[in-house]
Amino acid sequence: MQRRLPCGRGLRCSAPAPVSLLACRAHTTTPGKVRVHVTKRVGKHSSVDAPAGVSLMHALRDIAKLDVEGTCEGGMVCGTCHVKLSPASFRRTDALSEREEDVLAKALDVQDTSRLACQVRLTPELDGLEVELPSYGANSV
Repeated sequence: MQRRLPCGRGLRCSAPAPVSLLACRAHTTTPGKVRVHVTKRVGKHSSVDAPAGVSLMHALRDIAKLDVEGTCEGGMVCGTCHVKLSPASFRRTDALSEREEDVLAKALDVQDTSRLACQVRLTPELDGLEVELPSYGANSV
């Protein structure tokens, strides 16, 4: 069963240009799941549906099988789960903690919309989240 999202867009999007990179993708998801749109390092796009309540790190690494390391398993000490969110997606997430800011300060290629994926808990309100994996591989830090 699919549902229409609050954005009002269904399977056929007629959003005016310019639009978000993934704005015209299908805006439907299975109840209890959160859809995450991912731009991979090579510029390819994919989407993953993950259960609400899991961390973004687990959705990307364990469900989508993407190159997100998460060495500390969500302990917020390594920074290997660093991702970049679209500005609109970043505004929808909770504020960064001081500790997360400290870890990101040591990461490579940090931007204003950077987050540790282990600290973003997927909720129905985050459905349609747009994530970009950093240009470096997790093992290159």
